[in-house]
Amino acid sequence: MWVRPECRAVVAAQVKDDATHRQVAAWLAADRPLVVARQPDVALPDILAVGLALPPALGKCRIALRVTSHDLVRHAPPLRLAGVIPHAPAAWQPALAELHDAAINIGIDLRVFGSFSWQSLSGLSYLSPQSDIDLLWHPLSHAQLQQGIALLARWEQSSGMRADGEVLFGGSSAVSWREWWQLKSGGDQRVLVKRDHSAELVAARELLALLA
Repeated sequence: MWVRPECRAVVAAQVKDDATHRQVAAWLAADRPLVVARQPDVALPDILAVGLALPPALGKCRIALRVTSHDLVRHAPPLRLAGVIPHAPAAWQPALAELHDAAINIGIDLRVFGSFSWQSLSGLSYLSPQSDIDLLWHPLSHAQLQQGIALLARWEQSSGMRADGEVLFGGSSAVSWREWWQLKSGGDQRVLVKRDHSAELVAARELLALLA
């Protein structure tokens, strides 16, 4: 989400520490975005919990903020993998392009978040040679879910890189793909599900029903 120029000072004023306030003000002045965070348990009308993560060179701290719909000029979904590959280190790009093509072949639209996304959106340096790639995707069927999990596991082995991230079930039920991969047979097993307002353990069969 991007903050309107005339609202940036008010948003930055939420940060009371002088040094951090200057960093947030500079971030917004450069027209860099904020990301939506998990929302409070009790919804506040017209108020969104958002935040930003500063790059390692600026301390790598995570800063929580609140905005209203009036503060925002535009918003966008997580970036597509294809669009951010040029922002990755050159040595990573062939493996990421291979992953993208393989995912498209099975109908999966991979999105990115985390450090890779921040680097692509801000133009600042977030990634190191040891960084993971955080991916987000929404399978349309149980079969596609299994294909996507298998693809990521194979890609990690062949590329030597690590893919973290989450599978989206339904509208906003996100599960670590690695946790799902490690499940044994049986729909009674429970996995940690992250939602817009909460996190809880849910039986795997309940999530699979969302793909039906």
